[in-house]
Amino acid sequence: MIDVADTVLSILQLGDFFQDITIRLIGLDPRAKASQNRVRIGWPAKGAPAWKRDADVGFLLIDYSDDQYTRQMDVTYNESNMDNANRTVSYTRVLRVNWIFYGPNSFGDADMVRAGLFLPQTTMDLAAVNMALITDVAMPIRTPELFAGQWWDRSSFQARFNEKVTRQSEVPYLESANVQIVKE
Repeated sequence: MIDVADTVLSILQLGDFFQDITIRLIGLDPRAKASQNRVRIGWPAKGAPAWKRDADVGFLLIDYSDDQYTRQMDVTYNESNMDNANRTVSYTRVLRVNWIFYGPNSFGDADMVRAGLFLPQTTMDLAAVNMALITDVAMPIRTPELFAGQWWDRSSFQARFNEKVTRQSEVPYLESANVQIVKE
């Protein structure tokens, strides 16, 4: 099978996409290096936490969620040329995005991002990458965290998204078949 044109985001592309949206929703410039340190896709390599107790820092954890919609596959074939057909497989992936914010503004940041997911611009940004918010988004939860004998402000919430995935490939037409009839 030869890959023709897929519409699917890798986990790295999803991280970049949600980092950009999160930075914009808390009112920062997504192109600024400081903003990317403010909202991080990964976790500190040297242990947690790896920032000052009074610093505002957000983390994204993105994974896939099993759902009844993920099991439905639509497969179609269209003529590509004389020798091949174009095979298209479409399905829905359900993504779960967790936002974890630390710092004195952690709850406010979480609440701004949650509310911002419902903005028309965010809806258009999601649609541009074949995604849609599943609108049952719970309020952020404030859960201070004890680390090294100190309490760190922490707030988190999660949202789920449907992503339409399309995978296309060319498959050759069957040109001949060897048929044998065997009598018993």
